[in-house]
Amino acid sequence: MSFLERVGEAAVRLAHNLAAALLAIATALVFFQVVTRFVLGDAAVWSEVTARGIIIWSTFLVAGAGFRQGAMIPIDFLREKLPAQGQIMVLRLVTLLILIFLLVLVWQGWAMTERVASQRIAMLGFSMSYFYAALPAGALTAIPGVLLRQLQAEREDARGNSE
Repeated sequence: MSFLERVGEAAVRLAHNLAAALLAIATALVFFQVVTRFVLGDAAVWSEVTARGIIIWSTFLVAGAGFRQGAMIPIDFLREKLPAQGQIMVLRLVTLLILIFLLVLVWQGWAMTERVASQRIAMLGFSMSYFYAALPAGALTAIPGVLLRQLQAEREDARGNSE
């Protein structure tokens, strides 16, 4: 495994673990919200808004791991109808389209993040851009997962054709 592959795998693993930790924090915040609302009778409204933002971040960060594991929607029904060379060409095309889409998300997500920088989250008092930044950050962290999955598919195809 090359240095770049190890860095890519580490980036995917870090994003995945961070997403899991954020989801645990969001779960604790939602539990806290329920306790303050129904047990204490005085809801901590900040915890609901914070949990929502954390879940957004968690969702976007875990996309890279989803791509890496091949958990995104497959197009196997089309691929299986093609010869081996056609199958790898379809995979390359899909990977290219996904990468273009992710780069557009990074670009437009960053633009959206900058546009909302002056807006404040009412319950928390900080910039809305912290929540919007999940879009470009998640798209950026998904790129290594997409590339690693493609590299794995290429290697599997090369092994399959050599047998």
